[in-house]
Amino acid sequence: MAHLIDDVLFQSGNKFKNRIVMAPMTIQSAFFDGGVTQEMITYYAARSGDAGAVIVESAFVENYGRAFPGALGIDTDGKIAGLKQLADAIKAKGSKAILQIYHAGRMATPEFNGGHKPISASPVAALRDNAETPLEMTPAQIEEMIEFFGNAVNRAIVAGFDGVEIHGANTYLIQQFFTPSTLHV
Repeated sequence: MAHLIDDVLFQSGNKFKNRIVMAPMTIQSAFFDGGVTQEMITYYAARSGDAGAVIVESAFVENYGRAFPGALGIDTDGKIAGLKQLADAIKAKGSKAILQIYHAGRMATPEFNGGHKPISASPVAALRDNAETPLEMTPAQIEEMIEFFGNAVNRAIVAGFDGVEIHGANTYLIQQFFTPSTLHV
């Protein structure tokens, strides 16, 4: 029988020192462009050490995919240095550093995305007050989005993260491709 304090060995050979994982919690403390702030580094470093892994909050994979102000980004190579500081701060205390990545899709508000209209699997607005009707993604845009996610994973590796969690819930873009709430009406 496994216990909470037992380590977890993965097929890859990587190991968590225990079965405790800090879930990703949005703190909205990134710079306006999605860059890492000292406040974020301090926050995550303070929560590292006892947990086997710390999952850093959702980082947008494309510049117009933010769901909220103060969102963290992994959309450009220019953000790697700050993300490396963040990963290093978590790992310095013995926790594994995992980064959650996402695109808000129709949940992206033009106000936080340079006035850009949101995109989604279909032109059906989110089920919330004042939701804007998104632009339906073309097959080429879907392929490009897959590339954005792949590039984000590569940047996370370069930045020193031990893993990546793809955010496919909370009505963000990936979920918009398989939920009935985005079906054409």
